[in-house]
Amino acid sequence: MRAGSGWSQGLRRRTGVRREDHPTDGLRKVEERSRRTEGACLSLVVRGKIFLAGGLLDCCILVENGRIVRIARELSGEEIRFGRGRVVLPGLVDIHVHLRDFELSYKEDFETGTMAAAMGGFTAVADMPNTRPLVNRPSVLRERERVARRKSFVDYALYYGVPEREPDLKNEIGKLAAGVKIFMHREFYGGRKGMVIKTLKFAAGKNLPVICHAENPGFFVRTGMGEVGTPEAEAEAIKDAVRMAGELGFRLHLTHLSSRAGAEVFAGLKAKGISADTCPHYLLLTRENLGRLGGLAFVHPSIKGREDRRALLRMLREGVIDAVTSDHAPHALDEKMSESPAPGFPGLETTLPLLLTMVNRGLLSMRDIVRACAERPAEILGLRNIGKIEVGAWANFTVVDLRRTWRVDPSEFKSKAKFSPFAGRMVKGMPVATIVRGEPVMLEREIVGKKGWGKNVKTLR
Repeated sequence: MRAGSGWSQGLRRRTGVRREDHPTDGLRKVEERSRRTEGACLSLVVRGKIFLAGGLLDCCILVENGRIVRIARELSGEEIRFGRGRVVLPGLVDIHVHLRDFELSYKEDFETGTMAAAMGGFTAVADMPNTRPLVNRPSVLRERERVARRKSFVDYALYYGVPEREPDLKNEIGKLAAGVKIFMHREFYGGRKGMVIKTLKFAAGKNLPVICHAENPGFFVRTGMGEVGTPEAEAEAIKDAVRMAGELGFRLHLTHLSSRAGAEVFAGLKAKGISADTCPHYLLLTRENLGRLGGLAFVHPSIKGREDRRALLRMLREGVIDAVTSDHAPHALDEKMSESPAPGFPGLETTLPLLLTMVNRGLLSMRDIVRACAERPAEILGLRNIGKIEVGAWANFTVVDLRRTWRVDPSEFKSKAKFSPFAGRMVKGMPVATIVRGEPVMLEREIVGKKGWGKNVKTLR
């Protein structure tokens, strides 16, 4: 399949050829559900090995006006075919990214950040509010929406931060923001507990999920690169966050779990209706890597030990940990190489290749990736029509080539941040197409979509 400016440039072709039927129970079920739309106008047929009904099935998807309208063994029409070795997944959703922009555009902006998302196979990303200025006033949120709508290649969600004053908790926030973000170490424990609680009550009233960076600074330790949280810092903050969720009634999501202690506390309290994610760097790196990587791997929460890594991977496989996020946090290179390096690094373009490599090594399954990178992230944000392949959902697809290899080369990133703690690592498995609402944004490792195609997921129904 060739890259181009759209489906029309060598990407579509008329076909009426039938292939051998593949009678499977899963396909029969989804075909039965979609039969009622049989008379719809054919716009595009996606054909290939598609992750459907919990497994891989050879079938076709009919897309009309950006939505999935039928799924069947055979369909005729203008077709795009994904060949051997390629798998069509539900469009991936990353619910923790920092796209910077505003006064931090030298690090990243919505244009470069969403191009990085498309290259990484993500059809939607959720942007954190710790920008400059902070997204904690309605006027800033409106400006954030205006900038994102103009620049984005993929769909996006926006988070709202803890405001300075209560009047900034207005009803209009729920129309644009997909959730609220709190940094417990800076805000709850940092002298702003009263305003944090007011914000959490507001989130509960609007049914907005609360994305929580859970670390208690009372358990931080000083290192040569700055203060970092211990496993106890994470575990104790999780206990406080869950207690507040029970008292105030908000939906709690714990982001970037980094330690065995924190994950075990979460696992014991998960039945209370909370969710959590972790990141590839906590699944693949340990503190032993920090000596070699230095500031390039400095991040909050800090990278922990081997037992922490093993526990997080086990809980992800078991479905205890709900999701995987990139925590894409780009900086200028000189900010990472200083004596006090800025925390974080780009991750949108490495997350899926790293996870697919784990699939090829038998450490994860494709089902794990679909659950943790598509289905559960969409559910956590309350988004009903993305993160899945079914009739009525938006036609968002992430196409991967499980055999394609790549040595991670940050100079090739679309992100402005041209560094990575995974630089030089060989991966096996790459996204080769990112399709958003029926339109290609990335094809064959080239951006083919248009700036401004992305929409706020809160406006999609």
